[in-house]
Amino acid sequence: MKKLCIGALLAVILWANSGSFAQDGKILSRTPFDYTPYLQRFTSENIRKGRFSKIDLRFLQNVQAERLEYLSDGLRVVGYLARPKTPGRYPCVIYNRGGNREFGAISPRKVVHILSRIASWGYVVVGSQYRGNDGGEGQEEFGGRDVDDVLNLIPLLANLPQADTSRIGMFGWSRGGMMTYLALARTDRIRAVVVGGGLSDLFLMKASRPEMEDVYRELIPDYEAQKEEALSERSAVRWPEKICKTTPVLMLHGTADWRVVPQMALDLAERFLAVKQPFRLVMFEGGDHGLSEFDAEVFRLAREWLDYYVRDRGPLPDLNPHGP
Repeated sequence: MKKLCIGALLAVILWANSGSFAQDGKILSRTPFDYTPYLQRFTSENIRKGRFSKIDLRFLQNVQAERLEYLSDGLRVVGYLARPKTPGRYPCVIYNRGGNREFGAISPRKVVHILSRIASWGYVVVGSQYRGNDGGEGQEEFGGRDVDDVLNLIPLLANLPQADTSRIGMFGWSRGGMMTYLALARTDRIRAVVVGGGLSDLFLMKASRPEMEDVYRELIPDYEAQKEEALSERSAVRWPEKICKTTPVLMLHGTADWRVVPQMALDLAERFLAVKQPFRLVMFEGGDHGLSEFDAEVFRLAREWLDYYVRDRGPLPDLNPHGP
């Protein structure tokens, strides 16, 4: 009888745990995003500073955005959603932000200039602030369990009637590139990705920017006790063979990038060649970390890549030696 009771108790515990994780991706709240004040502010900045004057924001008339709270590993995590206003079934893009904690978070400007711009191309776009940020629960781990916050956006998309989850792409910048590569080591659901100024070697990051080790210490669990292992686990350059081989990668990097040195893109490209990862590398001469001087070209290349491989389900390239 005692064994039966213990067994029943374990079954209840397992059921409860599985039930909570079965809810991952569930949307807990949705708050409409108001474009009006930000559009006015950006317009005044354009006039005053002469910046962004060539970006036509009329596309905002055709999209809508929301601030979300969703479940990830049972935690309440904050994110954002942008989608076309016109009813229909659309391919999807998961946007992976850069930075850490509140630095580099999805801001109103990013909602407008990144998420909403991609949505205007005909995509349902969703991005996470990662756990512990923007009022969310938990603690981000700079490429640890917070990668689940990215992967749990896949079931979140599955709950949206407009989202066609047979066509999902990913767009990551800086630290978001690291999150993208980590996600690609765990799923084959992503049809193609775009990575800008991507962090792919945390050892090289520490060597080029020693102050980043403070971030490692503060965010990576047990960092001091397992530095080598922790940084290796987060450095795609160390395990290119783990990245899904059916997911083409568009790598964009500036040669004047001081935040994530351009050598990272070159090193990862070399590893990708060795393991026959489908990829394209574009190095922008004199480009900074955000490739701000090449904004129009960056988004043109990103759109072409996503439209071909995600929206249109274009075939993978032949990576074997061939031709006349």
